[in-house]
Order: sequence, then structure tokens, then C-alpha cells
Amino acid sequence: MKRQIQVLLFSLAVIAMPFTSASAAEKPPVKLAKVFPYLEQYLTIPPAERNRFSMSYAFMMNGKPAAGLKAVIVEADGRRTPLTFGPTGRATTLPNAHQLKTAQFIADVSEGAKMGVSLEMLPSMAVAKEISAREAELSIAQVNAGIAKAAGAMSFAAPKMTGMSFVGAGQGVARLANGKETPLPLDKGTPFYDPAVTKGAVTIVLAKTPAKLDFKAK
Repeated sequence: MKRQIQVLLFSLAVIAMPFTSASAAEKPPVKLAKVFPYLEQYLTIPPAERNRFSMSYAFMMNGKPAAGLKAVIVEADGRRTPLTFGPTGRATTLPNAHQLKTAQFIADVSEGAKMGVSLEMLPSMAVAKEISAREAELSIAQVNAGIAKAAGAMSFAAPKMTGMSFVGAGQGVARLANGKETPLPLDKGTPFYDPAVTKGAVTIVLAKTPAKLDFKAK
């Protein structure tokens, strides 16, 4: 069966992979690189130029998080490597560059099930109530450089990350060098730091430790 692959360049990537065979053995495999879009390009970036952001892939089944999904990477020589997933369907292990070039993906799903994958780029910073504004700025700059490098000639069409969001933090302030504080702006109840908007920040001080750090697109 022909599979429809829908990807939005370096933003939210969604892959629709309908399986219609009745048994796991009959389910046709999918090229691994299609299941993990842009991971191959990410891995071609030198490690020192991608150590401030990571790629995160959350799997869905019929529109819901695919908790308990059973899937394997099948290499050309027949070797099978199980993939592991967290309670929200997020892949906790990722393929390597060699596997992405040659291996395939097989999931144990029921008749007619539709699987999807959402892609996020996330800051590689520890969550905390106080975050260095400089470290946040370096992460934002690095992810934008990575996007441009991976997108190549299409970099003009790729989204630009302008800030960092602190999901679940409630509120926050930017502490300036002189000790003064200015409230962080909110986007749908989530505080975020945009260096162009909140100038002169030294430390981001949050009301609560965030559940997650996110990049904020323009």
C-alpha cells in the first residue's frame, strides 16, 4: 500500500502510516528514515554544533499517544533492535546514522490502525527554576544554525526559533544585571524568554520548575 508522508519542514512533522494487514508478519515495513524525519540530517551536524538541542519523536496510534507500542528496527542482515517508548509514546531510544540509511521499521499494530509521529526539537538544558539567559540564547542560536544547515537551499522557508518557553512554570521574570526584574511575557499561559523582547536579562527566574523546555518559533 502506498503510504502518505506529510512533513512540515523542521516544525511539527507528522507522518501518516496506515497498516491494514491482519498479522504482524504480513505488515509491510517502512523505511526507518521516513519514520524519523530529519534525524539523519541532524546526525550529520558535528556533535559540538548540536549539543544544545535534540530531536524528540512522539508516536501516536489513531490520534492518541501510542503507549506500550511494540516496534523494531530491522537491518539488512536481519538483525532486530527493539525500540522503546515512554508513557506518552515518545521514543526513548533513537536509531543511529547507519540504521537510518539501511534499516526498516516494523510495528505490531492492529488491523486498520493509523500511526503517526510528531517531531519536536527541544533544548538540551536541565529544567530548573533559575535558568541562565545566556545559555538559553546559545541554545536558540544553535538550533537556528542547525535548521539552516539541515535545510540547505530551502533554509529561507524553514521556521526561525526566536525564544524559549517554560511549559508548566506558571510565571517567570527576567532578572537584569542591576538586580531589577521584569515579568516574562506569556503565550497561552506559558512564560517564554525572547532575547529581542526581554533585553538585558541575566537569569530567568520561574515560579515553578518547568515540566518541559521548548523552543518558541517566530
